[in-house]
Parts: sequence; C-alpha cells; structure tokens
Amino acid sequence: MSRALVRAQRLQRLEELLLAAPRGLTTEELAKQLNIHRTTVWRDLRDLMETVPIYQDGDRYSIDRATYLTNVRLSAGESLMLHLALRIMIRRMTHIPPIMLTALEKLALALRDPVTSDLIDSLTRLRSERPLDQNRARVWEVLVQGWLEQVTVRFVYQKFQAERPAQYEIQPYLFEPAVLSEGVYVLGYSLTHHALRTFKVERIVRATLTTQTFQRPADLNVDELVQHAWGIWYGEELTDVHLRFRDPSVARRVRETLWHPSQRLEELPDGGADWLVRVAGVKELIPWIRGWRADCEVLAPDWLRAQIAHEMSRAARLYQE
Repeated sequence: MSRALVRAQRLQRLEELLLAAPRGLTTEELAKQLNIHRTTVWRDLRDLMETVPIYQDGDRYSIDRATYLTNVRLSAGESLMLHLALRIMIRRMTHIPPIMLTALEKLALALRDPVTSDLIDSLTRLRSERPLDQNRARVWEVLVQGWLEQVTVRFVYQKFQAERPAQYEIQPYLFEPAVLSEGVYVLGYSLTHHALRTFKVERIVRATLTTQTFQRPADLNVDELVQHAWGIWYGEELTDVHLRFRDPSVARRVRETLWHPSQRLEELPDGGADWLVRVAGVKELIPWIRGWRADCEVLAPDWLRAQIAHEMSRAARLYQE
C-alpha cells in the first residue's frame, strides 16, 4: 500500500473521530486512537483544516457541524445493516411523524441498490397506509424545537390507566425508542416532578413551547441513564427478576437473543434454563413474561410471581366459562 493511500485513510479516520466527538478531542487522545505520534496528528490536523471546518478550543479540536458538508458513502453491506435498523423502527411505529419520513427518504438516497429501491417502496406504502395526523405532527415539531433550542415544553399527557389527561412541563434532554414495544419516549427533567422522567410521545395530546430556557447537562449519557431499564422507565428502584424456562426448545429461543445487558443464563440439567436480570421498571417486563405463557415460570420476586399466577388463573377461568 502506498504512503499516499495510507495518509488518505488516516485523514479520513481523523475526520470521522472528530465528527463523533461533539466536545472535541485533544491531540493526545487522537494520537492514541490513531496509533500515531502527536507530531503527525498536528500535521494531519493542519492539512485537514484546508477542506474541513476544524476549530480549536483550548487543547481540544472539533468540527464545526453547522458548516460541515456531510457526504456519506456506504458499502452494500453497510447499506443493508442500516436498512434493517430503519425497518425495525418503521414497522414498530403506529404513527410516523412527517419529519421521520423525510429523513428516511434522504437516507435512502445514501444507500446502495437494491436497498435504496426497497426502502423507497416501503416509504411510499407508509404514506398511503398511515395518513398524516396533523396534531401528532405538531407535537413532534414542538418537542424537537424544544430539544434543539433547549426550551421547556408544556404538554397535556394521557397516562395509560388515567381517566383524564394531566399537564406537565419538561426540559427535553433526549429521545429513545421502545425496544420490545412500539413508540418513542422523551426523557428529560420534569419541572412538575422535580426529577428526571420519561413520557411516551404517542400519549402527548398537545404541546406548546414556554419562554423558559434550560441548559442540557454536559455529562448526559443515554446508555448510562437507561442501562437498567427494561424498556424506557427511568429512575425506578432496581429489581432482581428470576425466570425459569423448563422446555429445552423454548430455552433455546431465549438463548438466541440478548434481551437485556444485565441478563444472566444458568443452564438446567434437563436442557432448560434460568434467566436472571436486574431491571428498573418491572411494569414493562410483565407483558414480555405474559408472552411466554406457560413456558415461563416466575421464581422471583414473590409479588411478581403472585401477580402472574393470578392473571393466568383469571385467563383459565375465562376459557373454562
């Protein structure tokens, strides 16, 4: 491989590292990640500045994303992986906001055929099958504007089991999709609760911007915030859950998937498996347990075992009748 090609690849990687670091990187950090000397990093940064809007703040270098022109080039394999991720999202959402459709259309142009054609066909079908809901579109516009401009949002929210909607004010920090159900959650500081809270966007009846601005925490990390959550319930007490899958064929299905980062599997002599996890928000775990029906036995905690047993007894009586 020629020295010119090696250097070109190094400059491309340097650009990618800076793009992936909104708070910037030092020459020492760049040298470590690129496995080169700091002198080479300084030289590469100087050369990259001729075509890329890089600025220096103290000892950290960053890319000015406001003036940076993105030019995404994806391989066929990368296109397929991105397409699969997008398909998961659009298949799980009952109401797709217009801004998501336009974003997907733009992404489709960056993919490689036949993925581009497949995704465009899917989006065309979505537009005809799921007509635009102007009220939901407005809710998304307000939430996104509040998130981008760091302005507190006031909204009316219909809880799942509440008879009437209630009003809340939230500083929107981030958005996170539900993993094993449909929809998107907004997580932020609730001025109503004086604590971090999550709200399902699809349950927001209407939303408006206030005049109150806020500062998003600099150390906010979505993975740390939801690392123990089964879905997106945040801030609840951690609970140890112990499930048993006695049927070997069912246990094989359980082993195929990483359902939660904290999960632990213990093999049983007859081919079954015990599944143990520590989660916050067991409420969202219950529908998943129900889905396994009699193939899943709750061993702990006791209150969850009693609740599932009661629900199954009610279901049995219903079918007996």
